[in-house]
Amino acid sequence: MKSYLSSRVKQLKPSGIRKFFDLANTMEGVISLGVGEPDFITPWSIRQASIQLINQGSISYSEMEGHIELRNLISTYLNSSFQVSYSPKEEIHRA
Repeated sequence: MKSYLSSRVKQLKPSGIRKFFDLANTMEGVISLGVGEPDFITPWSIRQASIQLINQGSISYSEMEGHIELRNLISTYLNSSFQVSYSPKEEIHRA
């Protein structure tokens, strides 16, 4: 099979991020979100909600901190599941 890569390109070493992805793929229970793509199919309920929002025209980016409704839900979940309290407005935001 003919290679279309130059000899210079063939000599390049794999990037550090490539090594990280390869390592994560060998570990059980690890979900790599390095490129923002999980290694599982998005549950139907989330896809269905996304479709509904697209059909309603809600296709813009959220606020920098994330939607306050979601931040409130995250706060409630953390409190009920782990008995920790975080302020949705001050302490919960997307990275």
